[in-house]
Amino acid sequence: MKLHFCAAVSVAAVLTGGVALVAPLSARAQVTTNPDALDSITPEQKPRQEASASGHKAHAQRSARVGSDSSATVKPAAASQLTAPEKPVDGAVAATSGKSEAQPQASAPAKPAAPGKPPPPPTIPPAPPPIPILTPPPTPVDLHPFPNPAVPPAVKDAQGAATPIDGGVRITFAAKSSDLNAETRDAVLAFVKALQEKPDSRALIDAIGSGAPNDPSRPRRMALQRGLAVRAVLMNAGVPSTRIYVRVLPAPASPGPEPADRVDIRRSDAVP
Repeated sequence: MKLHFCAAVSVAAVLTGGVALVAPLSARAQVTTNPDALDSITPEQKPRQEASASGHKAHAQRSARVGSDSSATVKPAAASQLTAPEKPVDGAVAATSGKSEAQPQASAPAKPAAPGKPPPPPTIPPAPPPIPILTPPPTPVDLHPFPNPAVPPAVKDAQGAATPIDGGVRITFAAKSSDLNAETRDAVLAFVKALQEKPDSRALIDAIGSGAPNDPSRPRRMALQRGLAVRAVLMNAGVPSTRIYVRVLPAPASPGPEPADRVDIRRSDAVP
């Protein structure tokens, strides 16, 4: 028996990602038998020839089934496609390679974002915290305000006079003395009433003392004692110390129309 095996295979070269795939397009099998040739087969060759014939028959059936399946989906390639393809130009190669590289990227499925680490579960205390115990407030401490200075007494024979000025009063003293007489003390108390009518104003005390030009410290100390005497009268009359400002001015270099030993008391709202 002679077996002639004839198959026609169509080859289609498909470039996908730079890989050539060869797919069988169609297959046909033809089997020819010769009855006279069976007599020449020896008993030893007959089983082997029968096994070979059954193998060729099974292969032909598989080829026919594959050809029928391929012909339904793939068209036969033209004769020009079976030949070796011509060498493309550089531009065509670049376009083909770019297209083949772009296709896998487009078809590749996007990877899902990796889930983050879940937050830890909240911890719930088994019981509410205990109610805090408040300590009793400390024992109030008695305040000891700064005591007012002693009220300067009114000296009967002390020299001095009271003269009204813009927004206040001027008190004069004897040279090298800080004593107040009854008249000057009453003038200071009258200024307290005017200051109470202006709760937002302050008492400005300018003290000046006369002395020798070569000894400036002594007249300054005397001027400070006069200013503190007037401040003591104001504080004992009810004016807080935060509303009283005492300033010591230098002694004039030459005698002028104004007295050198004096204290000028003015309201802050009346000072230009």
